[in-house]
Order: sequence, then C-alpha cells, then structure tokens
Amino acid sequence: MSIREELPVRDQRKAVAFGLAAVALWATVGSAFKLTLRHATPIQLLFYAALMSAFLLVMILACRGEVGQLFAAPAGSWRRAALLGLVNPVAYYLLLFFAYNRLPAQEALVLNYSWPLMLMLLNALLQRHWPRGRDMAAGAVCYAGIWCVATRGDVFSLHFADPLGVALALASTVAWAVSWLAGRSDSRPPVLGLAQNFLVAVPVLAVVVVVTGGGFGVNGCAAMGCAYVGAFEMGVTFVLWLMALRYASNPAVVGNLSFLAPVASLFLIHLVVGEPLKTSTLIGLPLIVAGLAVQNWRGRRERG
Repeated sequence: MSIREELPVRDQRKAVAFGLAAVALWATVGSAFKLTLRHATPIQLLFYAALMSAFLLVMILACRGEVGQLFAAPAGSWRRAALLGLVNPVAYYLLLFFAYNRLPAQEALVLNYSWPLMLMLLNALLQRHWPRGRDMAAGAVCYAGIWCVATRGDVFSLHFADPLGVALALASTVAWAVSWLAGRSDSRPPVLGLAQNFLVAVPVLAVVVVVTGGGFGVNGCAAMGCAYVGAFEMGVTFVLWLMALRYASNPAVVGNLSFLAPVASLFLIHLVVGEPLKTSTLIGLPLIVAGLAVQNWRGRRERG
C-alpha cells in the first residue's frame, strides 16, 4: 500500500504493529546519541540530524503528493513553524544532547523520560488549577525516581554528580512540554507541520554551528550516527507512530506501548554502549514509569 492511499477501517493489529515498530526504533536512539557524541559535538549532531529529518519528511510529503503544500503554505503557517521549530527541535534537542554529552546515557534517558510529568505541571499552571490528589501522588512517585537517578542512589544528600547535566536533562522536559502544549492549537497537517519546523530549524542550527566555532566537518562514524538519529528519532518514526494512531480502534493501547521504550533503551545502552546499569537507575526508572502509568490511567478514566 502506498503512503498516499486512504487507510482502511480501524485495524488494532496493524496499529500495534506500527506502534511496536516506532517504539523499537525509539528504544535505539539513546544508544545512538551516546555513540555519536563520541565523534561529534552536540551542535553538530543536531544540525546533521535535523538536516536528515527535514529531507526525509519532504520526501514523505513528495510520496504523498503533498510537497506543493510547502510552497503554498500561508505566511502564518511559516511563522508558527518558526516559533515551534525554535522550541523543538532546536531548544529541546540542544538541551537533550548536551545532557547526554555530560551524563551517562542511562541517566539522561531516565531523567528525560519524565517529560509527561512536566507536561501535567505546566498544563495545570496554564489552566490555573492545582493538580488533584492522585495526580500529586503520581508526581511524587515520579520525582522520587528522578531524585534517585539524579543523586545516583544517595537520596538523603543534596549532592549531584553532575548538577549541570541533570539540569539540562530536566530542562529538556520543559522544552518538550512547552512544544507539546503550543502544538495543541496547531491546525497544520502533522507531517507538513513537522517538515516546516525542521526546514526552519536547519538554517538556524547552521548559524549556531558557525557562531560556536565547532565547524561542519565530521568523520564517517559521526555522519552515520547523525543520519540514524535524524531518521529514527526525528523523522520516519514519527510517521510510523501517526500510522499506529490512525489505525487504532483503541488509541490507549497504542499509547501504552511507549512505556516499553525506556526499558528496552536501558538494556541496549548496557549492551551497545557498554554502560553498567546502576542500581539507582534500576530503581528510579520503575518509579517514574509507575507514576506516569497512574497519571495516564487517571487521564483515560476522566476522558472515558
């Protein structure tokens, strides 16, 4: 079936298949980040990954016969792309990649995975209402996991092995939550909007590369890593996830698949990157996932 053809009626099996494919690819990117950062700076990684993602998204639009919409898009659409693109991918991934550059991959992964909690808190702030009891309990469990990871198990101290790295990882969750909240009112088709965001981000990132003096030159390992991240963190995987949601007769089942990603990521980081898994990580991640699961369950119950 070509990308351009209309999707058939809801098919939960296909939805789960697309969802698992997306989750499997997302599970690999934590390792890809860390391995690529051995050969490239965070800014170089983001520039080339964004370039690859923009190219693939434009190709997907071309396959769907929709690439002309990029040129026909009104000025307001590009202004929105400039706003959202500066938040995500530019700010979000710069914060995330600098965090991965400073922290063990497992710590950066787990801290970044707490973004749904930040989303809940920012949403509550914008709507000017205090989170309810169950949400507060879920948040407390999540932050217990974050504290365990950030202190590397020394939970009764205020000592962080790398305070800046922890701050960068947590700041990335703020950037992601802001981009998600801002994107809720985005009326652009999802793939078109994402392509515009990346097309705006690429020249901005090129300027950042020049200004910071890092240069554009990278070796073959870095180039392959950047291409992989651009394809499977930022580009193709997003389309797979959209397909999963579009096929799904029960989107909650697809949404719950995302909880598999950090678990799989940890084991890949151990096997591929060679990081020994810390006890603090193995305790902190289940706490964060448990808190998010409670929060997610409550949200579905209230919507249903």
